[in-house]
Amino acid sequence: MSTENLVFRKIKEISARGIHPRPPVNTSELASELLVTTESLMPSLSQLKQLRLVNFSDPKGSTIRLTLLGSVVKRDK
Repeated sequence: MSTENLVFRKIKEISARGIHPRPPVNTSELASELLVTTESLMPSLSQLKQLRLVNFSDPKGSTIRLTLLGSVVKRDK
């Protein structure tokens, strides 16, 4: 499974824990759950943003949020 798919699935998992639909996800929390550094996570997040599956809440990408498309897409392969 590609790194982008693993990151995307983890974002969806963390988002499902929240009370509100598509809550913001802290990239440092995401990195710690995936056992990687935030810097190594950024290329995958940029790719997911290009695919319009996530949006950055700020220019630095410290928090991300699933888009409406990202909340319904399943990336299993």
